Amino acid sequence: MAPRKRNKAPKQSNSYNNDTDTVNGVEDDHSKKCSDTAQEIEEALTKLSNTLPIDSKLRVRHPSLSRNPSVADYLHRALFVPDPDSQELKRKHAPPGTRRRVVLLFGILIGMALATLLMQQTRDAAYIEAFSHYFQDFDLASMVPTGMIPEEFIGNVSAMFKPEILTEEQFYPGEELRVKYGYRPKYPVTMIPGIVSTGLESWSTTHNCSQKYFRKRMWGTTTMFKAVLLDKECWITNMRLDSATGLDPEGVRLRAAQGLEAADYLVPGYWVWAPIIKNLAAIGYDNNNMYLAAYDWRLAFSNLEVRDNYFSRLKSSLEMSLKITGEKHVLVAHSMGSLVLYYFFKWVESDLGGKGGPNWVRDHVHSFVNIAGPMLGVPKTLAAVLSGEVRDTAQLGVVSAYVLEKFFSRRERADLFRSWGGLSSMIPKGGDRVWGSIKGAPDDGTHDEEETLVKEKIAKHEEVPDAISKKKRSDRKSPTFGAMLAFAQGSNMDHHTMDDSMQLLSKMAGNDFNTMLTKNYTVGASVTQAQMDKTNKLPTSWSNPLEASLPNAPNMKIYCLYGVGKSTERSYTYNRMSDFTPPILDQRPGNVSDETGRVPNIYIDTSVHDDKLGISYGVHQGDGDGTVPLLSTGYMCVEGWKKKLYNPAGIKVITREFTHHSSPSPVDIRGGKRTADHVDILGNYQVTRDLLAIVAGRDGEGLEEQIFSKIREYSTKVDL
Repeated sequence: MAPRKRNKAPKQSNSYNNDTDTVNGVEDDHSKKCSDTAQEIEEALTKLSNTLPIDSKLRVRHPSLSRNPSVADYLHRALFVPDPDSQELKRKHAPPGTRRRVVLLFGILIGMALATLLMQQTRDAAYIEAFSHYFQDFDLASMVPTGMIPEEFIGNVSAMFKPEILTEEQFYPGEELRVKYGYRPKYPVTMIPGIVSTGLESWSTTHNCSQKYFRKRMWGTTTMFKAVLLDKECWITNMRLDSATGLDPEGVRLRAAQGLEAADYLVPGYWVWAPIIKNLAAIGYDNNNMYLAAYDWRLAFSNLEVRDNYFSRLKSSLEMSLKITGEKHVLVAHSMGSLVLYYFFKWVESDLGGKGGPNWVRDHVHSFVNIAGPMLGVPKTLAAVLSGEVRDTAQLGVVSAYVLEKFFSRRERADLFRSWGGLSSMIPKGGDRVWGSIKGAPDDGTHDEEETLVKEKIAKHEEVPDAISKKKRSDRKSPTFGAMLAFAQGSNMDHHTMDDSMQLLSKMAGNDFNTMLTKNYTVGASVTQAQMDKTNKLPTSWSNPLEASLPNAPNMKIYCLYGVGKSTERSYTYNRMSDFTPPILDQRPGNVSDETGRVPNIYIDTSVHDDKLGISYGVHQGDGDGTVPLLSTGYMCVEGWKKKLYNPAGIKVITREFTHHSSPSPVDIRGGKRTADHVDILGNYQVTRDLLAIVAGRDGEGLEEQIFSKIREYSTKVDL
């Protein structure tokens, strides 16, 4: 008998609809039992898919892939089950403990996805584009452990936040100035970023915990968040510098990322230099005449040269550019980058540094564009190294503050901040001469006249009028900004001026920190030519414009561009712990100094709060750009560098202030085109226009002084 032929099962055929990306197939016998219900679900899912962006459709799977005919199981598989041949089925599930760690993060992302869907229903394209811009590099898969969430669903959620193309608006005003006014590149441009702006990559190959992060950014990108949340001790080990040498701990190598990518975005969606780079490109710049001199912002300035030869490389780059193009450079610095550049001006001329001679800056630099530079320091730096606190931590709620303390304590924060020599470059300079005394400060009266009267009465120990005394206030508050640290009643400590605060810091921080500070920086002020002649030659003074004069470059121009009109931390109310904890040894591997682990026994007193007086949870606020107070950004520009003592060559200094205005758009979380926030000012429309005019050689077209604040009035009260 001939063998019985076996009927071959008919091949399944799949058709793909280009508009919906929905996969259709042939139902098997088992699934036909619920075909009607399955069809309804499929239509509902297809309808849902059509409401999503084209590149982020939910792929609906046919019930033939499901063994369970139940509607609930089919719905689960239709959305979440990957292809049978995919790698997802071959991967192990993440440990339960790891799953719980990302529940909160995953919930936030789902909420953001729902918000995006609702926004799309409004058909407001402008808002959608503005919102999606912040997530153009969003990748959920890189933020969670492998196998945590099905890859198909991850891809769909991530794609919701990615814009399809760049809009022309992102290249304005550059595109407009190129087309209408013929702006073209004239001077080569070098950008010097500020603190925490540059990504830091791990190059460690011997340290056990660091090997898995090789060539990944421990600062910047989502890798940083993963390391902080899931591997905190390893992250701290990599980020913390040796307290004795100020360099890398043994076995750890963390280096600044290089190229324009080093500081265009800090993390995906959070731009820093990207708007400037885009607009420079819009008028014709590229990586042949536009550079970003990235550096490891943790290092003290002297160690930038010791470890990385940073200033030697910068000097060679500017010399080579001049030889190739025949044009001097425009140096654009932001935040702490302005102090780094000021140090470079002195280093490159000195025989102790670059040995370029007294005319090097004159021959190689056309302009110094100082954007939000803290030339006289930042009070929040003092608070950070003193007690591990700043306004951002003080304004946390009770629950959030408790969680932060358990996860990353004040001891750990202060220890980490003190190891960063670069941060200490922004300790306020000039002492009581600049920042005021208990009797008063140059920038007192930032708030209303009633506040000034209260401060005067308290300072003179006089009775406050009934109309004012009935208002909510406390005698614990500082009578003046001159009390940089105003101690609360019951603390048994007097108010501290800036000079007093430095003495307190010296007692609390320990020998290693004091040695580092003395070796690298000065915070005083020269008021006579004899004093200036002495301090001008000291490398420790080169980042202090009050003890190191501007270079001999009479043809160079300085442009000071900074924001005003935003509440900025200026001084603090502190309290003292009743149960002082003595210094302890830090038991973490690699820490051998007996100065680490010292627990700060003082803290910002968050119970002191009065909006009328500009006091927010122990932080006294004045005028500035939200980070740097007005005295620091403005004094040298409008007054200090107008004096021959600090500007012997008579370099022209042009100051242009920008008043802070927040965007009315509810989704523009970065403030919009008129923001003057310390970081977001790099996206300010008018600041960008001014910068493009300078680099295109059009700086003579209307770039005159523009002052809106009381900086001239305050400057006359500075005792210099």
